[in-house]
Amino acid sequence: MRYTTNHEPHGSVSQSEPGSARSGGAARRPASLFSPSRNRYRSTPSRTIQLLLTGLLSLLLIATAVLAWGLYALLSGSSTGGNQAQRHSSATFIAEHPQEPANEQQVLVLAQRYLTALLHHDYSTMWSLLAPARRALWPDEQAFAHFWQARFAHYTLQGFSLGLPSRLSRWVDPETMTSYSDTLTVPASLQLAPDAILSKEANLPPEDRHPASVYHNLPFIVQGSPGQGDEQPHWYVLSGGPADSEAPILPPPQPAARSVSVPILMYHHVSPAPTHNLLDFSLTVTPRNLAAQLDYLKSHGYHTITFNQLFNALYFDAPLPPHPIILTFDDGYEDVYHYAVPLLQAHGFSGMFYIITGAVGAAGYMSWNEIRSLLAQGMQVGSHTVHHTSLGWIIIGDPQLTQQELQASQAALQQHLGIPIQQFCYPSGEPFRHGTPLEQTRISTMLAADGYVGATTDPGPTGWLQQSTQPFALLRIRVDGRENLAEFIASLPPSP
Repeated sequence: MRYTTNHEPHGSVSQSEPGSARSGGAARRPASLFSPSRNRYRSTPSRTIQLLLTGLLSLLLIATAVLAWGLYALLSGSSTGGNQAQRHSSATFIAEHPQEPANEQQVLVLAQRYLTALLHHDYSTMWSLLAPARRALWPDEQAFAHFWQARFAHYTLQGFSLGLPSRLSRWVDPETMTSYSDTLTVPASLQLAPDAILSKEANLPPEDRHPASVYHNLPFIVQGSPGQGDEQPHWYVLSGGPADSEAPILPPPQPAARSVSVPILMYHHVSPAPTHNLLDFSLTVTPRNLAAQLDYLKSHGYHTITFNQLFNALYFDAPLPPHPIILTFDDGYEDVYHYAVPLLQAHGFSGMFYIITGAVGAAGYMSWNEIRSLLAQGMQVGSHTVHHTSLGWIIIGDPQLTQQELQASQAALQQHLGIPIQQFCYPSGEPFRHGTPLEQTRISTMLAADGYVGATTDPGPTGWLQQSTQPFALLRIRVDGRENLAEFIASLPPSP
């Protein structure tokens, strides 16, 4: 089933249902045994018995055919639904089975209304359909409308299409880390194109030039609140798919100069195991120390945000919660999966995990299943190259190898996880740690051309003021395993 809407004054929906010709055909063929004249079967008792036996056999064949066809349809339908859900978002969203027709209609109607409202710039209708918890992330409806006007200011919205609905047993909102059970989802795609002004810009990044390629099959998620008495549940939008703040970023080619204070903390290992040299000591934070640090952040009102929230604030003036902070974990070590992730969840915090794709599944590193589990738990994933290659001198000396490290790692993550990968982390911080301005400009140009939106440094340069004009030089604060809690607190921005 596929629903398609074009941007017309009143919208239109077309749908097609699977035909039933096969089951009908199976029933008609045995029925032809009754077509000869009845007089032919009244001549002798043996003829009558033969007729009865033939009729019983025919009924048995009909019943067997109907049962076999029903079993085939059930199995093939379940398989199709599951495969479709895996193809669209294999990591974060687990489709269990197609919904009953009434529920299926609810998610489709809500998606139809919400995305049609987007096409017509009817932000008031979009606001009214949002779940209360999602509305609470905005100061008011005017701020919500301002964001969507800015987000698609230089794009022509042409239409959208919807896929097959399914049920999610659990979904975690990455912006609030709130877990929802028994939600409905449908993959939604938005057709849009850069307007005439944007099309004239030189060196547009690929997601700007072909935005429909990243706005394809994004999960539109809804949940029903229980009705009172005999009332039907009221359905709300939890994630708007292509019309959601966590949809892929379309960076403006000439962003307005804007800065926000967001500390980005950098971790590596989180483990209770003893370390054997100074480097491992500095790279390893014990679970006990991490718990103390997260306790401090929680008690002092810090809120973790996603990189999408950061760039929505930098590019489109979207609001941020009080005391925003981002927690990042480099390299994809398995110990952070076992020790850091449960602590993050216990505090209601999200995290970004930068993956060395060539090390996935190796001893001491996370497997693809564990990385997919991260996404299902509301975490984020970014690229950290294929081989953790320092990108300093090779940008000039071997640009082909540089591109291979950038592109192959991004492609592997997208293939295994089924999501766009727009964030990157420099191994060893190079070339922003010791490199030249020319090397820094070259790597930033390569990242933009490959479809990345942002990149974090490894101090060297440190701080918490992030700038819209420096998206590929986001500053971080290194958390050293040797520091005590007082030193950790001193590394954070001063309290206002």
